[in-house]
Amino acid sequence: FVDEDTCATNFMIRDDKMMELVAPHKEPITPFIHKVRSLYKQHGVSTILVIGGSGDYFQVADHVLMMDSYACLDVTDKAKAIVERHNGIKSAATSNEPSSSSFGTITNRYPIGNAFLPPPNNSKINVRARTIVTYGDGLELDLGGLEQIVHKSQTHAIASSIQQIATRLLSNDPSANGGNATTLTLATVLRRWNELIDMEGLDVVLSSSFNNGGDGDYNGVHARPRMLEIAGAMNRLRRDGTFRQNPR
Repeated sequence: FVDEDTCATNFMIRDDKMMELVAPHKEPITPFIHKVRSLYKQHGVSTILVIGGSGDYFQVADHVLMMDSYACLDVTDKAKAIVERHNGIKSAATSNEPSSSSFGTITNRYPIGNAFLPPPNNSKINVRARTIVTYGDGLELDLGGLEQIVHKSQTHAIASSIQQIATRLLSNDPSANGGNATTLTLATVLRRWNELIDMEGLDVVLSSSFNNGGDGDYNGVHARPRMLEIAGAMNRLRRDGTFRQNPR
């Protein structure tokens, strides 16, 4: 699910004038319009896109739905007819962006266990709000961009999960060297953690050695989050040495 209102403009689209001024090889971001089809064809991932600012996506869409006076209408045929009428006119969907026919490779990321724990001299991690987690060194983990977190209890479980992942999964890896290095990718770590929750229940995220966010007893404090939100939280921890791109 992608909402253009919460996305950077150059992630969504770059028109021909901007591409003429800033060459594609100088722009690190490939617009999503050049990857949305290959994302589906090569990886089986479909996209629901909410957009009202660019008709260039009509060309790459399978279905186009329009809200009209609170009614949802299928306007796919009309949208494709508009594309045909503008056939031959250069658009963002037909521009010569590199790798537009291939999604490209996905770089693995390897989390480093110790980086996800608070400093030893201040082990408190406090869930201040639904979207804010404070680490012991004053570092704030901002989860405001994770729109699927709807309750503070999910945030409690995310904060606890990150600590448990660091101690139970990363440091237990034979190559982890006390959590300073790992051969486990982020995807593997999250898959194993999800399996642990399936087997042991939500209690697996709890430990008396971790701060529970200041709400007293653990009962009712935690609600199971999706692995996507845990991944999003780990990616947003602004601390040096959280990930490396090569195993070690």
